[in-house]
Amino acid sequence: MATKVYNVRFETEGADLFVEMNAEAGLNRQHLLEKVVAILEDRHDIETIDTEQGEMTRVDHSDGSALLAWLSISGQTSRQALDDDGLDEIMTCLVFMLFPPVVETSVASENNRNLVLA
Repeated sequence: MATKVYNVRFETEGADLFVEMNAEAGLNRQHLLEKVVAILEDRHDIETIDTEQGEMTRVDHSDGSALLAWLSISGQTSRQALDDDGLDEIMTCLVFMLFPPVVETSVASENNRNLVLA
């Protein structure tokens, strides 16, 4: 199957986080983000790569897939490599996008110990 380069950008205040990954063509948004999460969860190997545009972080998965991640300060074109904390931040954003938490608010009543508020 043909592969395609996918780019994911996370806008943050003052800087943007980028992820680039080669994967099979035709992935939908959900599958692409799930694959990025899977790679970031199982960081088989991490290395910093120097390029003409700056440094990037390459993350290898145990199944052989890999992605590139970098930080770009707003207004600048140079790329900065990410450390584990930066990769964790990307993964946290993705997990909350893919699997939003269920929030239940409850109050105690005389007849029922917990009453879920809708």
